[in-house]
Amino acid sequence: MRVLMLTSTLPRFEGDMQANFVGEQANAWLQARPDDEITILAPGDVDAPQREELGRLTIERFSYMWPASAQGLAYPAIMPNLRRNPVLGLQVPPFLVTQALAAKRLMKSQRFDCIYAHWVMPQGLVANWLSRKMHVPYILQTHSSDLSVLLKAGGFGRNTAQRLLKDAARFFCVNSGQLGLALDILDKGDREAFAKKAKVLPMGVAQLTPADANAGGAEIGTIGRLSRKKGLDFLIAAAEKLNARGQRPHIAIAGDGEEGDDLRARVKDSNVQFLGFVSGSGKDAFLASCERFAFPAKAADGDVEGLPVALLEALMRGQPVLASRDTNIELLPEWAQIKDDVVFVEDPEDIDALADGLEELLRKAPGSAHKSVDVVGRYRWERLIEEYLEPIEDAVP
Repeated sequence: MRVLMLTSTLPRFEGDMQANFVGEQANAWLQARPDDEITILAPGDVDAPQREELGRLTIERFSYMWPASAQGLAYPAIMPNLRRNPVLGLQVPPFLVTQALAAKRLMKSQRFDCIYAHWVMPQGLVANWLSRKMHVPYILQTHSSDLSVLLKAGGFGRNTAQRLLKDAARFFCVNSGQLGLALDILDKGDREAFAKKAKVLPMGVAQLTPADANAGGAEIGTIGRLSRKKGLDFLIAAAEKLNARGQRPHIAIAGDGEEGDDLRARVKDSNVQFLGFVSGSGKDAFLASCERFAFPAKAADGDVEGLPVALLEALMRGQPVLASRDTNIELLPEWAQIKDDVVFVEDPEDIDALADGLEELLRKAPGSAHKSVDVVGRYRWERLIEEYLEPIEDAVP
């Protein structure tokens, strides 16, 4: 099978802060299917090569503004960029058009058996147009709030969302809440057929460095882009609250992003350390060294978490975690089996409750999440990829 993957985010260079779950999925696919080939079409950037050939994986990048230095929509992520600078909304139409034309060019020059669109917006629009024009089936995957973006466009947006969902050969989403939203968008008569081709699957974990009990790392760690939806401002406020209670745990935050300066300014008396962006061996060492992890996500202006892969990684290492409702951890089918290893916080904006949760987390011994290691191990890419491939191969002639 030859696959054209469409995405709006992909690492631009070695050590980029961009999450590589699209590339990791593609690599797992190719390892599981030695005869398949995948081309990923991603937005261009001045720091990214226009084309990369990595064996049976090819990366093509399209330019959506000229000069290339004017491109500001895609990286680090579209929604935070638009919130920070609404003028970037002017780049959305050329982004859509140039992605569609680049995808059409690739479709004409090569014979692809299916199109795989990561995110309903904007890649779903391009995939649907291509599918109708080139008569090639498409797979649709939503990761966070992209499906709800269409609903903001009123009746036109809802009709468009219905068409994208109904026309997709298969639909994947990272939690059951997203599936529920998709079903609600559809007319009652279409829901049964759609449910048969839809599946809830999070993104997987590519590699895992075992926890290192002798590393002397932070008592509580967290990692991710420093954006509002991560809830790190609440984490810092709760750490300050703990300091007032006479506790000063070492909390380490790894990552970089648009909220970095504001978050650093919030630290007064607590022992919160910012490590900046870490990658490669530095990232592995950080994750292996932390005794516990906290993920206090909170939806912000429609930007929501899907399911943090780092949360799954922590549980795979046997480390206890704190997680808020907006991480969607409770929507995992294994929730009943792992919930004893998770300090669940309903609303991290309730700083007293979050501080209480951190105290409960600190009472959990490092490495005590024994049960979760095997249960969540299902989400290692080498195991998970077949759960993607089997329905895709069943749908694609």
